[in-house]
Amino acid sequence: MVVEREGLGYCRGMVEESAEARERISSGAATLAGVGSIVLWCWSGVCYAVGSRAMGAMPYLSLACAVGVATIAITRALRGQSVASLVRVPAHVMVAGFFGVAVYSVMLGWAMGTADESDLGQIMLLNYLWPIWIVLLGTVMVRDGRDGSPGAGWMVGLGALMGFGGIVVARGMGAFSHRPASYVPHALAMVGGFLWALYSVLLRRWRVPTEKGGSTFHFIVCAVLAGTIGAVQGAWKSPGSMDAWSAMWVLFGGIGPVGLGYYWWEIAIKRGAVHLVTLLAYFIPIGSAVLIGLFFKEAMSRWLIVGAMMIAAGAWVGHRAASEG
Repeated sequence: MVVEREGLGYCRGMVEESAEARERISSGAATLAGVGSIVLWCWSGVCYAVGSRAMGAMPYLSLACAVGVATIAITRALRGQSVASLVRVPAHVMVAGFFGVAVYSVMLGWAMGTADESDLGQIMLLNYLWPIWIVLLGTVMVRDGRDGSPGAGWMVGLGALMGFGGIVVARGMGAFSHRPASYVPHALAMVGGFLWALYSVLLRRWRVPTEKGGSTFHFIVCAVLAGTIGAVQGAWKSPGSMDAWSAMWVLFGGIGPVGLGYYWWEIAIKRGAVHLVTLLAYFIPIGSAVLIGLFFKEAMSRWLIVGAMMIAAGAWVGHRAASEG
């Protein structure tokens, strides 16, 4: 860094060294944070489903997002980091994140909150097609100057087929004879997952640094959006009517999957063992399916787990093919 005065340069250097000291996290601790975020994200579907049934889909999502934003702000303040920087997001990222984070979360929350309990597992897996969407969109939208190998395209296609096939398998032997009461939650989950994947690919295409991704800003927007929709629907109840069960799921969903989940993931990607963390992330559909089955017995079946494993395997195959190609 070039400065006009030596004394000023020394002071600035001391400030930067102090900031680096606060930011210094070992690779092992960062990787552990990534594992923690994966575990928390496995609970997302359960939080949306249980919380929505306790107090309404949109009120729950709005309050959980508000708690998540507060969690990240408090965490950054305790670490001596700027809280104001959380909302300094480039304009094009704001627009993309409105659809890729805020609208996506509203769609998923609405889907999990309105679907029949027997459909919850399949709806959650439709959402977890987003790793496959990322691979498919990335092969078209992100160019890094490498020439693809001849077999890469076939492997990406195979991974996609495995993932989409897992959705059908997850429904079991009655996939075509036993139709859901409504396809709207299924469509919301799938379109929402696509929007999240598109947003992720655009961040890569635009080469937006992780710290400028603006997930906290987008969750502020999501809290307002979900709260407004809930008000229009007349879904909000008086504050005094919230019981301990509802409050517990608001706090757990906000502090966990929404707050620390995204915060820890950012730390892991920036400073941890990225290959290990991304490999473990492919187990999120499986863990989510198991938890949904434990909380909602009607959603559990051996086919649900098989379908989740097919989606995880398809995402891994597609990612490996795209990376090596």
